[in-house]
Amino acid sequence: MTTLRYTSLLTLPILVVSVSMPLGTNAAEEVEELVAASEFETMVVTGTRTQKPILDTPVRTEVISRQQLDDQHARDVKDALEMLPGVVLRAIHGKSGYEVWMQGFDSNRVKILIDGEPVATSTGSTVDVTQINSLEIEHIEIVKGAVSALYGSSAMGGVINIITRSVAEDFGYEAKLEGGSFGKDNLSEKQTDITSRLGSGSVQYGAEHYYARLGLTLRDSDGFDDTPDTWGSQGPEGTRSTGDLKLGWRPTDGQRYEFNGNYYEEDLRTRTATNAGGKYILQHKDEVAERTRLGLRAFWDQKNSQIKASIFNETFDNTTYQDVLATPEKENRRDSEHQRTKASIDGNWNAFENHLLSLGTEYYQEELSQVKDGVVEVPADTDHNSVELYVQDDIFLTDSLEILPGIRAQRDSDFGYHTAPKINGRYDFQVSTEWEGFFRGGLGMGYRVPNLKERYYIFDHSHLGYMVIGNADLSPEESTSYQAGFGLFRLSDAQLETSLDTNFFYNDTKDLIETVFNEPLTAVREDNVSIHSYLNIASARTYGAEISLSHQFSEDLYITAGYTWTRGEDESTGKDLPNRPEHQLKTTLRYAGNHAWLGKFNVILNHLYQSSEFVDLENRRKSGGYHMLDLKITVPVTSGLQFYTGIENLTDEQRDFADPDDQGPIEGRYIYLGLSLKG
Repeated sequence: MTTLRYTSLLTLPILVVSVSMPLGTNAAEEVEELVAASEFETMVVTGTRTQKPILDTPVRTEVISRQQLDDQHARDVKDALEMLPGVVLRAIHGKSGYEVWMQGFDSNRVKILIDGEPVATSTGSTVDVTQINSLEIEHIEIVKGAVSALYGSSAMGGVINIITRSVAEDFGYEAKLEGGSFGKDNLSEKQTDITSRLGSGSVQYGAEHYYARLGLTLRDSDGFDDTPDTWGSQGPEGTRSTGDLKLGWRPTDGQRYEFNGNYYEEDLRTRTATNAGGKYILQHKDEVAERTRLGLRAFWDQKNSQIKASIFNETFDNTTYQDVLATPEKENRRDSEHQRTKASIDGNWNAFENHLLSLGTEYYQEELSQVKDGVVEVPADTDHNSVELYVQDDIFLTDSLEILPGIRAQRDSDFGYHTAPKINGRYDFQVSTEWEGFFRGGLGMGYRVPNLKERYYIFDHSHLGYMVIGNADLSPEESTSYQAGFGLFRLSDAQLETSLDTNFFYNDTKDLIETVFNEPLTAVREDNVSIHSYLNIASARTYGAEISLSHQFSEDLYITAGYTWTRGEDESTGKDLPNRPEHQLKTTLRYAGNHAWLGKFNVILNHLYQSSEFVDLENRRKSGGYHMLDLKITVPVTSGLQFYTGIENLTDEQRDFADPDDQGPIEGRYIYLGLSLKG
């Protein structure tokens, strides 16, 4: 292996690499040390949980760096993932927010983690990625498919691991103010009104043995609507606020103990109108949510081993109302609480020559309760727990050939025992003095038990004409994931000049859980509300290819492009799975200029094309494809102070809200400007 390849990729808008790091080291902390010491790029933990330099592991891992978050003006994880190839961001049906789909798997099968700990689903069985703001993110790691056996249930479609920022041995601060307008879609009278606002700030201090960091974010919106002169709105009005606290103690170089706390709150209101016999009933849909995450972690690093232990608890409380304006009281109050606790210990050892052994175990417990107008809707005996164990051996057969077998065993309180093996491999080769390449492949067995929300939760949107109810008789899903690909990259003057990364995937799934229209339950209702419920589809498959290309034309100009071809099929009927666009193309062009009077500036133009897709299991209804353009400009004012502005959805591409099949963009053109300060 040549050291030359491990050069800085921080300038690339989308970084596609295969990297990992030891369990006993904080990922963000390692990043800062390596970048400061050399031009190494991010070391990550998600792909293999074993220490390796960049571009050198068999599990394909994609990384979004802190620099990319700043360049793209990302406010939350949804903004961060928008230009990542192969990621489909979908508006959560009947609720504000967005969910993540990958490789033809919906959001229920994509596991969202923060520092390796799972994030509770905010609605149905989906994580709303707009609830995770970007202030405390160091970088984001993405592993697609079930080729990693280390993350267990719900990771069949892949893992998104959000690594939070570390604390340097110094004092530092950061602040940001931003305002924006939806123009013609503003609910206020003027198109020029600032109707969306963001303020965030953080302060940190690190000494030799102690460190602390505090971050606060507040987002406020007046909402938006494509027809602001009528009742109703597509974008909610209200606030989202987040507080983060990190405290750490380093008694020695080989020990670290850390407390992490996070609090999120949202108070949102959406306007709706229900047609009742030709007369419209005006309503507010109010939603109040609180998420509290508390965690303790301990790290012990030795010469040939690293061990990490953690205990983590998360509580998500959600209260909703469907408030008819004509009545004095708030109707249809529903309260739900979802609580999770996880304890784990894991580590890796250089057990013997050319082997790196990883071993871990975890205990997981969750509880769900739900009450509507004082009536219990979820049974009291719905507690669920599991015990899981994984083992992995990283074997270096030669300097160029590596294989990574592993297995995960699980005992679930409701569904018994299950094992999920996997194996990955990688072969590196030299093409010339400037070009290097690799072949990479993996086979993994995925497994997902139905979560408590799929089995018991009632997602009531009867004010919109539908409800989704749980199904206690669901069976676990199983999948086999095949991943194979190759890559080429060219180095010039110790910098990555050109890179090509390809990946082909095939996922075969049994007992896939989908939400379908329940005709018998709908027929017995007298209020014209459609009932949907979860069902197992006998078998389904998704397959396709992802191709990512980047090229730096000069120090000032470079381009990245990612094309994804995806097919999904219900094998029992031969029909396409709904909501899976066949083609997706994402392109980013970046120019870093230096004008005589303007000074330095950075311009980014993003383009997204997403093709048409079926929206029902019978393939009778279809949503058309669309294009979107974003323009983002950043201008440094002084050292640490930046002005930035942008136009999202430059061409004002927006769905037809009168067409229930249209899955195009919800937000129209959005113009914003802001200031950021770092010191």
